[in-house]
Amino acid sequence: MMKAKAKYFLGLTPSKQLEFLESSDFVNWEREDKIAFLKTILKEKLSSYTTASALTLLNELKYKDKYFFRKFIYHPDSSVSNAAKKAIEEKMEGYDSECIRIKKMLQEGDTNDRLLLVNYFLGGKGKLNENALISFLSFDDITVRETIIKKISMEHELDEALLSDKVKSGVVWYVRAALVEILGKRKSNHLLDIVDYLIADGNVEVKLKLIDALLKLEREKVKHYIRRLSDDAAIWVRKKACRALEAM
Repeated sequence: MMKAKAKYFLGLTPSKQLEFLESSDFVNWEREDKIAFLKTILKEKLSSYTTASALTLLNELKYKDKYFFRKFIYHPDSSVSNAAKKAIEEKMEGYDSECIRIKKMLQEGDTNDRLLLVNYFLGGKGKLNENALISFLSFDDITVRETIIKKISMEHELDEALLSDKVKSGVVWYVRAALVEILGKRKSNHLLDIVDYLIADGNVEVKLKLIDALLKLEREKVKHYIRRLSDDAAIWVRKKACRALEAM
């Protein structure tokens, strides 16, 4: 029955398709039937107007598949991509109070799904939510973390003092390492607020990232710290710090 309805719909002109979606006939369908129908037609080649309208209706029906909208994010027509982005945005809203929601979304998807969420999160060149950023970095997926580190730029607004405080808040080592790398990439002097803490960090990777980050700051401000790291108990840290001193 659903296939027959979808076949009839797909045979209509784009304007008639829009009329159908707005008609009382369709509006009075059961919610699950409308969702199934919309999902079916969205798998076919539709006009941009019909696609955007179908996505909007699916979102209004509170369709729960968090990743269904992802393939429409990069649609060449802005009406379609905006409808998809709005749906995703509504599912990702409330970062501060509901970061657990982000973690759940990350857990339920695969790496490609997560990267789509990350790309959307970093897509705008403005204020980023620091707690949401920590949620992304906290998920144990190295590809996600590397993508975030690579794509964060100075065009993103971040509370760097807050990020430096997060390093000392008990986050896992790979989050500490990622935050150090981000602060270094941004040439943030807030890195120096926590440098003593980081030098005493028990994780080698964190201290290796610290050396790279310090080298991005003014040499006179960081040379003393790198010299301290050249006496570190870990041989890899000592070697890297000594090479950094030689290069300086």
